Amino acid sequence: MIPDHPAFVHFPVALLCAAFLFELAALAFRRPALHDVGRANLYLGTLAALVAVGTGLWAEGLVDPRPPALDRLVGTHETLALVVASLAVVLSMWRVALRRRYAGARRGAFVLALGVLALLVLYTGHIGGRMVYDHGAAVTVGKRAIGAPELPAESGGPRRP
Repeated sequence: MIPDHPAFVHFPVALLCAAFLFELAALAFRRPALHDVGRANLYLGTLAALVAVGTGLWAEGLVDPRPPALDRLVGTHETLALVVASLAVVLSMWRVALRRRYAGARRGAFVLALGVLALLVLYTGHIGGRMVYDHGAAVTVGKRAIGAPELPAESGGPRRP
């Protein structure tokens, strides 16, 4: 069974960016309820990031051999995804610790770190998009992913004329 990594990657991108935007809006409009929405998006985005990393690590081994240019992108994407998921976990724990003392400079530092996380998740997604759209990573032709070994005709794979 092939994990559907692309079905999961959009959740952390949307939720972690939304967390940043809601926290920023809460600061700008002085609406405490927006902090709650930002916090909920952060927690859900962190869970989604962990699922996306898990499915990505599983999917990574399914397309081999890879051309060197694609291999470099896969390595960069994997490293960035691990950094994003780790930073999201750290920020989630930080936000739990700040629950009662979420004001002033602490809030500003937290929102700044959340902005860095949002930029990192967007760049990670950009690299993932390059892997697919520039190099055809995991794009299927018939029933075979580009770069995957040819399937024998009796296995249901594409037949050569």
